[in-house]
Amino acid sequence: MKKYFVALSIALVMVTAIWSDFNVKIWKTPGRIIQWDVIDYYGYLPAAFIYHDISLKFKDHYTGDKKFVFWAKKTATGKYVFKMTMGVSVMLSPFFFIANALAGHLGYNTGGYSTPYRFALVMAALFYLLLGLIFLARVLRFYFSETITALTVLAIGLGTNLFWYSTFEPGMSHVYSFFLVSVFLYLTILWHRRSTIMRTIFIGLVIGLLTLIRPVNVLIALFFIFYDVKNLQGLKEKGLLFWQKRLQVLFIVLLGFLVLLPQFIYWKTVTGHWVYYSYGKEGFFFLHPQIINVLFSFRKGWFVYTPVMFFAVIGIYFLFKNYKQFFLPVFLLLIVYLYVVSSWWCWWYGGSLGQRELIDIYPVMALPLAAIISWVSSRKAWLNYSFGLLLLFSVLLGAFANVQYYYGSIHGDSMTRQAYFNSFGRVHPSPRFYKLIKAPDYDRAILGLPETSVIVPKKESVASVIQKIKQDKKWFKLVKQKARKRNIPLDSMLKLDARYVLERDK
Repeated sequence: MKKYFVALSIALVMVTAIWSDFNVKIWKTPGRIIQWDVIDYYGYLPAAFIYHDISLKFKDHYTGDKKFVFWAKKTATGKYVFKMTMGVSVMLSPFFFIANALAGHLGYNTGGYSTPYRFALVMAALFYLLLGLIFLARVLRFYFSETITALTVLAIGLGTNLFWYSTFEPGMSHVYSFFLVSVFLYLTILWHRRSTIMRTIFIGLVIGLLTLIRPVNVLIALFFIFYDVKNLQGLKEKGLLFWQKRLQVLFIVLLGFLVLLPQFIYWKTVTGHWVYYSYGKEGFFFLHPQIINVLFSFRKGWFVYTPVMFFAVIGIYFLFKNYKQFFLPVFLLLIVYLYVVSSWWCWWYGGSLGQRELIDIYPVMALPLAAIISWVSSRKAWLNYSFGLLLLFSVLLGAFANVQYYYGSIHGDSMTRQAYFNSFGRVHPSPRFYKLIKAPDYDRAILGLPETSVIVPKKESVASVIQKIKQDKKWFKLVKQKARKRNIPLDSMLKLDARYVLERDK
């Protein structure tokens, strides 16, 4: 029976994700899925293959019947440019082409944003989640038992915010990075065992795609560079290995560059520059990284909303003790990656569940998590059971955070210590919840200045939006339908929709 534990764990994650998607049917709601950052992540596809104008000039004078939403900003010369790089669009492209081929025949608008296109993004996220879990399990199986691998896969798949970004926000970049990082780890191990030309090619393609999705993901290359380096002598041997295989290493770099080349061509076409910084005033403050906030804050602390990762970080010690080939690459990657992402001006990364930017390294963190589970499993019974209960509690807490975020008892960017404990154990927000949250000061943060917390829009603002909803018969009917579908009180659903409108307008 044990030989099926991993398959059963992956099946449980996937069944839960599929049930969640098809119970809510989020793709049926216009304006959902392809929203916020996803509008730019996804925008390359309809721009290139439906409107045949990647410069987006057409949208200023379009008179056709296709419906579209583009958020691309204008450059100093008045040209439109997407803020996000095109990696997510590349990953979504097979699903987009299927949706585009079927939309017209099914009677839907073929502008790229109707129900078939939104459904395609849901299917894409589920597909890459499945593949990511399969490759992660393959990596873990090299060094850990079937049971340890299965437990680790379950903890990552159900007990973290990966679940949210694989189901309810499937257009965000994180599940695609999760898949590619899992593949990268797998290929890294195989390449160091025997560096075939095919493995070399795939490593180059994968690191290129990871960078194309989110440029910060180029740091994943640290795992490849320091894999199996156990000491100073090992570092010298790794340098010698790379020199001996310099043509293959050069080929990896070249292939990674070729994957990035379409992005460079796009920037050159629409801005006149081969490399263009599309984030404007947004940037990094490397002298003031918010590492403590990223890890521990009630607003968005990694250990607060994804507590299983606390055990994963502790597990790095057990990599050093028992799996030295992983210690240095995991430790260095975590330190550098955490430093970089916590130096971003908006260290809480807008409205999100937990520290979503760290989802990308979950396959890496699965290694120390498996290491600590493996070590404890061989200890005395009392330690085994005690740790098991703590780990189970952390996984359940992380899983429950997905439910709370869905129903609004965890706010996207304005949680406080008081709000956290007020919502602890609750599915729906309490009547006091909105008085306890505080919005971050985005204006000061973007300048690298200390924040001055301000109270979120007052209850009267929420009430005024609710009044508008009630006065709009179609809108009010839709809210009633959502309340029945989610099995929550109508008043709570009205507040959730009102908050959504206020945050969107902000």
